[in-house]
Amino acid sequence: MVKPVVRIEDLSLEFISQAGAFEALKGISLDIGEGEIVGVVGESGSGKSVTAMNILQLLPRTKIRVPTGSINVLDHDVRAMSEKRLQQIRGGEVSMIFQEPMTALNPVLRVSDQINDVILRHKDVSALEAEEISLSLLEDTQIADPRRVYESYPHELSGGMRQRVMIAMAFSCSPKLIVADEPTTALDVTVQAQILRLLKERAEKTNTSVLLITHDLAVVAQLCNRVYVMYKGEFVEEGTTQDVIGNPQHVYTKALLNSLPEGKTPKSRLATVAAAMLEGGSNDKVIKSPVAATRIARSGDTVLEIKKGTVRYPKDYNFFGRPITFHTAVDHVSVDIKEGETLALVGESGCGKTSLANAVVGLNPLADGEIIYRGKNIKDHDPETRREIQIVFQDPQSSLDPRWPVWKIMTEPLTVGKSLDKAELRKRAGELCEMVGLEPDQIDRLPHEFSGGQRQRIAIGRALSVRPKLLVLDEPTSALDVSVQAQILNLLLDLQDEFGLTYLFISHDVAVVRHIADKVAVMYQSKVVEEGDTEQILSAPTHEYTRTLMNAVPSLEKAFAA
Repeated sequence: MVKPVVRIEDLSLEFISQAGAFEALKGISLDIGEGEIVGVVGESGSGKSVTAMNILQLLPRTKIRVPTGSINVLDHDVRAMSEKRLQQIRGGEVSMIFQEPMTALNPVLRVSDQINDVILRHKDVSALEAEEISLSLLEDTQIADPRRVYESYPHELSGGMRQRVMIAMAFSCSPKLIVADEPTTALDVTVQAQILRLLKERAEKTNTSVLLITHDLAVVAQLCNRVYVMYKGEFVEEGTTQDVIGNPQHVYTKALLNSLPEGKTPKSRLATVAAAMLEGGSNDKVIKSPVAATRIARSGDTVLEIKKGTVRYPKDYNFFGRPITFHTAVDHVSVDIKEGETLALVGESGCGKTSLANAVVGLNPLADGEIIYRGKNIKDHDPETRREIQIVFQDPQSSLDPRWPVWKIMTEPLTVGKSLDKAELRKRAGELCEMVGLEPDQIDRLPHEFSGGQRQRIAIGRALSVRPKLLVLDEPTSALDVSVQAQILNLLLDLQDEFGLTYLFISHDVAVVRHIADKVAVMYQSKVVEEGDTEQILSAPTHEYTRTLMNAVPSLEKAFAA
């Protein structure tokens, strides 16, 4: 048997706080062999990242307690190592790729300084040799212009480019192990496909072991040799990827797979993990979703029509601060949505999806073209139109005021131009909580006291407070686990059935779009290149970009077919 690069045995871990001890890991055991790619999959809060960070001893030792277990990395007990020895291992023998490269990279240092620092710290080379190694590594990550990226600051690069820099940095000292913590969660499917292929190719070429932390089962199926399924601090199932995902045995693994929209009937209710675990004997509380009412008949009237909509942003300015050149984010786009319908905008980051959505709700002015809402040009966005068109943003954490209780957040739109007493607002907040599947007695809590899925429900409740007719949903599930994603998709479909809502749904997740959308408009380089019925566009795309997009989508079916 090949000697493992990592061996964790019977590891338990508790976080210590004033409120007492919280058991984050419960006697877990894990092995990673040389050159092996192993996945750990589970929901947020299950203990995946705690496991990953513990391998490198990145958790504050004064805030944790380890009652049992051992962690051996390259045949060394890392728990017994001094901080100086750990610093030698980190970045040298073991590297880490973090989820969000923008926060992992230093914003005030150029890429060159950051990669060179790692190389000079762990290798006996000159500054000139470090530069040559850095440029070679960036070229290996298939960056077309390594010198430009090398000399750039992180904010001057796209998300995909920043993640490539992180991968180059991770491989810079020829590590024996790379820990990749959700390395593609924030990326578009086309960029994600490139990054995953790059990570696999580099690992195979250098015989490097990889521990991949993710909640995306399709990514695990595509990349990993073996997989561990984590639930509430425990590994509930482990084995080869083919066995675990192809023939799951544990109720939790089955529930995760069943919550995926892939392969399900469009617009059907998805199974939720909470409900499945309750039925399987867990005491978890089922997260409610309203029961769908009788579907409201659709009138067939056009609610929103965008005619040759164009959005531009200033790019360069003259001496007097006036813009002289512009970047065209949306270029003469025309789409329409009928009452009770869902139109999905699909495309990569930077293609203009969010700019178009912001123009619809009045956050971006149109440089050219028209937006017609219920037969009226809404260029000026009068107060009544603003109430009828609401938006739900991608990240509820940053779109909710952290200092306000839920009742105040949810009812804020009601107070614009009106004077309502606190009792009336609290009553309305309780009604909105019930509408979106939250408990009315939670209205005095602050946003940080809720999970990601619950915060997204709060954001949806706030949008519904003024009884809108059209909801603009900007990547509302991209930051959520698959199980929470299923709850939010169920909620959106139920609300659409009950209130006849019309949705403009922005996403790069093709499986989600196939499940929820009636029509799809594919955006590429600021233009709509293909539009039509969802099944028709996604099953038989005619534009080259749409075909590229579909081929890049990770799926269980494609992974096992290969």
